[in-house]
Amino acid sequence: MDSTSTIPSLPNWFSPRDYQLTAISKWEHHNYQGLLEMATGTGKTLTALTAITYTFQHTKRLAVIILCPYQHLVDQWAKDAKSFGMKPILCYGSKNNWYSSLGGMITQYNFKITNFMCIITTNNTFKGEAFQNQLKRITDHGTLVADEAHNLGTDQAIKSLPSQFQNRLALSATPIRHHDEIGTERLLNYFNGSIYSFSLEEAIQAGYLTKYYYYPHLVALTEEELEQYHELTNKISKLISIQESSSIEATGNDKSMLEMLLIKRARLINAAKEKDLLLKEQLQSQSDLSKTIIYCGDHKTDDERHVDYISDFLNNELHISARTFTSTEKKELRKQLLKDFTDGHIKALVAIRCLDEGVDIPSAETAYILASTTNPKEFIQRRGRILRKSPGKEYAYIHDYIVIPRPLEEIDLLTDQEFNIERRLLMNELKRINEFASISENQFQALQVINPVKEAFNLIDL
Repeated sequence: MDSTSTIPSLPNWFSPRDYQLTAISKWEHHNYQGLLEMATGTGKTLTALTAITYTFQHTKRLAVIILCPYQHLVDQWAKDAKSFGMKPILCYGSKNNWYSSLGGMITQYNFKITNFMCIITTNNTFKGEAFQNQLKRITDHGTLVADEAHNLGTDQAIKSLPSQFQNRLALSATPIRHHDEIGTERLLNYFNGSIYSFSLEEAIQAGYLTKYYYYPHLVALTEEELEQYHELTNKISKLISIQESSSIEATGNDKSMLEMLLIKRARLINAAKEKDLLLKEQLQSQSDLSKTIIYCGDHKTDDERHVDYISDFLNNELHISARTFTSTEKKELRKQLLKDFTDGHIKALVAIRCLDEGVDIPSAETAYILASTTNPKEFIQRRGRILRKSPGKEYAYIHDYIVIPRPLEEIDLLTDQEFNIERRLLMNELKRINEFASISENQFQALQVINPVKEAFNLIDL
C-alpha cells in the first residue's frame, strides 16, 4: 500500500481558482488529453498538479511523467510537487544520478507495491535512450505532463513522446511554434488539440496579474548600421528569390546560409548603438532604480558581452548594484541572485534569455527590453515575467526599444527598393508594439509614439 506521504493531495495553503478548475474540467471531459493555453503567471504548474491529484483520486493509480525544458524548471516543479504530497524522482544530468532510482520506482509501481509515482525530467534526458527504455516499462495509467510544451515540436521530441500514455496534458502560454507550422501541428495532434485558453488580458482584468504601462522608444540605425542592414537584406532577398523560383529543393547549404544571414541581421538590429545611448540617458534620469530587469542581446559591445557592458555601466557609472543573469552562471548562484534581487540587495538584473521561461521574480516592476525579438514566444514570456503579483506592487512598467531604419525626415530620399526593405523591418517590429500596447494602461499614448512611423511607411492598418 502507499504511505499517505506518497499520495497526492491539495496543500492547505492552496485553493484552485475558478479558471483553473474550468481548465481541469475541460481536460477531464476531453478524455484527459489537451493543451491548456494559459498566460505566463496564471499558475499553470498548480493547475497541472491539481489535475494530477484529482485524476489519482478518481483512478487510484497513476504514473506521472512531467517534462520541462530546463533543469531549473525541474527543481521548481519538484518543490511544488512535494507540497502536493508527492515524492518525485528528478531525472537530469548524469545517468548515474537517477537511472537505478527510476528503475526501482517503476518496478514497485508495476508490481503494485505503490500505486502512484511522479517523475520530473528535462526534455533532453527524456529523449535519451536510457530514459526511453525505462519509460517503455510502465505498464498502465501513464500520464504525460509537458511544461512549456512548444519546446517539444522538433522531429526528435515528437518521436520520443509515448504513444501508450493515454493521459496527456500540455501547458504553454505560447503554443504556436515560430516559423514551424508542421511542428506546431504535430504537437497539437499528439495532445489532441488546444482545449482551453486563459489570456493575459483576462488574467489582468480578473486581478491575477499586474496592470502595466508600456513605453515604446524609437531609435534609428546609424549610417554604418543601415548600410549593413541593406546589404544583408539584399543577400537574403536574392537567396529567397532563387529558392522560390527554382524547381529544385533548396540544399542544406542554402538553408544554412539563409539562416546565418537572418541571424546576422537580427543581431545587427539588437546591437543598434542608439539603444545603449538612449538607455543610459534614461537610467541616469531615474530617481530610484530598483526591481529592474534589463534584457540584452547576445552580441558584444567594445569586445565585451553586452550584458557585462550594461552591468558595468550600472555599477561603475551609476553606482547601482546590478548583476548579470545568464546561462553561464551556475544554478546555485542564480538562486542566490534571485533572492538578493527580491530582498533588494541587488537593484537590477541584466539578462539574456535565461529569464524567458519559468523563472519566478514577482517583485520585478520595471523591464527595459533592448533585445528586440519578433518571436511571439520570447516577447510574451518577457512581458509575463514582469506582471506577476507581489505585495506593494501596483503597476509594472515596460520600456521597449524599437529600431526604425532612419529618421523619418529622410524617408523621401529613399528608392522604392530601399523603402520596401525598411518597411518590412518595421512590419515585424509593429506586431510586437501592437501586442504590448493593446492591453496596457496607456494604450493610446503608447500607440501615439509609433503613429508617425506608421504614416510615413504606409502601415496605418497594422
